[in-house]
Amino acid sequence: MVGCGAVDLTIRQSSTNSSMQPRSVAILPFTLEEPAHEDVSPHDLFRTCFYNYFSFLGYIDLPLETIDLKLSQAGLTDNKKILELNREKLREILGVDAVIRGRVLSANNFTGGIHAETSIKAKIEMLDLRTGDILWETEHKESTYSGILSPTIVEIIQDQMDNVKVHQAYFKTAEIFSISMMKEIPDPADNWTEEIRLPKITSIETNLKPNLKLKPNDRIYVNLKGDPGLTGSFGIGSWKSNIPLKEIVPGLYTGSYTIKSSDDVSSSLIVGALKNKNGLTGKKFYKNGMAQFDPSSTN
Repeated sequence: MVGCGAVDLTIRQSSTNSSMQPRSVAILPFTLEEPAHEDVSPHDLFRTCFYNYFSFLGYIDLPLETIDLKLSQAGLTDNKKILELNREKLREILGVDAVIRGRVLSANNFTGGIHAETSIKAKIEMLDLRTGDILWETEHKESTYSGILSPTIVEIIQDQMDNVKVHQAYFKTAEIFSISMMKEIPDPADNWTEEIRLPKITSIETNLKPNLKLKPNDRIYVNLKGDPGLTGSFGIGSWKSNIPLKEIVPGLYTGSYTIKSSDDVSSSLIVGALKNKNGLTGKKFYKNGMAQFDPSSTN
């Protein structure tokens, strides 16, 4: 089960001005305010997961390894000191318009009795390095848990077994946190009017329904509308990509994916893509639902 509700993202006025929106963004190393009790780094897992989903939006993203290399070459290896750098220094080192700063305020993984819970509380913000403005920010706590409300003892036991796998438990919670944020973060893709034009996707629809748990042999159908004559595909979160879409009439692309028993993903966004002959790709994700997998039916 999942708790704590939707992410409350505060958007500043300047972030809605398309002429002022940043093009290039770097996700700085996240910090952990409280020491972790397990031999894992939940802040690093969260940063990686967040990047996987943020890359679906219409920004030019600096790869995490490139960010870390540039910071290291500048003699910066302390994550907390990196977050405290002034914007001019960050822009000089990274060469981007904006950065995302993430502070994991707390991260906990607990299993006991018939209760299992993993939670991440974090403050995340986008800083415009050109102006010093905070474009958007949120402070949110996301939890995944099981307990007496679970429908069967078998499910409770399975949830606790999964929770003991601390790395996977934190990543699952970070993924749900990230997905919730992507639904609220302004996507600049539709506002770019420069000469380099990405393929346009006007809509993406699926057969997914709220609270529908997918099982082996269930099929996800995707319909995508956009520029005609291009190469279409879709992905399921960050784990399954380049599933082909066929253009059945000009500008209408359709395809499907059949769930396999080996698929092991809790929930993921559906992301559509159109690529032109020059290799430029436009992306759009389906905001009205996620592919949610029934863990009791997969291996």
